[in-house]
Amino acid sequence: MHEGPALFDEAARDAFYQRLFPIYERNFGSVAAGPQHVVQMTHDSLNEQRSAEQLAMLEIAVGEPLRGKRMLEVGSGIGLTTSVARKKFGIEAYGIEPGDDEYEGSLKLSYDILKAAGVDAEAVRYGVGEAIPFPDDHFDVVYSTNVLEHVNVPPKVLAEIVRVLKPGGVAQIVVPNYGSWWEGHYGILWLPHLPAWLGKLYVRALGRDPDFIDTLQLVSRGKVERWIAPLGPRIDILGWGTDVWEERVTGLGFSEYSALGRLKSILRIFHKLRVVPLLIKVGKLLHWETPIILTFRKKPAAPASGL
Repeated sequence: MHEGPALFDEAARDAFYQRLFPIYERNFGSVAAGPQHVVQMTHDSLNEQRSAEQLAMLEIAVGEPLRGKRMLEVGSGIGLTTSVARKKFGIEAYGIEPGDDEYEGSLKLSYDILKAAGVDAEAVRYGVGEAIPFPDDHFDVVYSTNVLEHVNVPPKVLAEIVRVLKPGGVAQIVVPNYGSWWEGHYGILWLPHLPAWLGKLYVRALGRDPDFIDTLQLVSRGKVERWIAPLGPRIDILGWGTDVWEERVTGLGFSEYSALGRLKSILRIFHKLRVVPLLIKVGKLLHWETPIILTFRKKPAAPASGL
C-alpha cells in the first residue's frame, strides 16, 4: 500500500546529505560514538524506509489506516517523515520545527526536501511544542519521536498536544527512557535513573562531551506519568510500548538505525546466556522498556448539560 518510487533521486539525496552532515557533525560530533556514527545518523535521517516504519507503527496504534487523516508531527526535523506521510500514506500531514540558531539549518533544509518530494513547503512551519501554532481540536493524529527529551517544558508540550488533538484522536510520543539501560544519543549503556551530574562524569570518562546532557530531559516512565497526570481526565492511555519492547528484545526484529546495531549485539549476548526471559520479567517490573511509546486517545467532549 505504501510502496512507490523514492521521493527524490540519488543526486538530490546526496546533495541533502552534504547539507545535513555538517549540522549533525556540529551538534553531535562530540557526542556520537565516532565519526561513522554521525555518518550513519545522517544517512538514517534521509532514509524513507525509516519514516515508513515509524508511520506503519503509528497506524497499528491508531487501529486503522491513516490515509485521509490530518496529522501533526511535533519536531519534524528535516521534513522527511512529513513528506513520506503525504506522498506514500495519503495523510494530510503537517510538521513543526523550532527555528533558532541551532536548528535553523535543518528547518531550511526541510523546505527543500518538501519541495523535492512535491509537497507544499507550508506543510512544515516554525513552531515549538510548548506553543503549537494550530487551533484547538484540529488534528486526528499527533506524532512525535525523539523530541520530548529535548524540549524545555515537557508537561506543557503534552498539554499542547492534547489541546490540538480532536476528541477521539490519537497521539503517540516516542521518547528515550532514562530509566532503562541504553542511551541512544551517545550510543552507550546507561545506568537506569542516573542523575545528570553523575551521567556527566560517566560520559566524560568515556571521552564524550558531558555538556550535551545539560540539553536533555532525562525522561523516565515515572516522570512521564507525573507530567501526564493533570491531563488524565481528558485522555485514555492506550499503551506505553512495553509490548513493542518485549517483542524487539525477544525477536531482535528491530532495524539497526543510529547506534542500535551495538544494542542488538549486546542483546544477542543475553540470548546466548539464555537470560532473556528474566530480563523481560524484571524489565516489565522496573519499567526498562525503551523507548517509551506513550499512546493515548483524547476523550470525546462531554455533552453540554441542559437546563
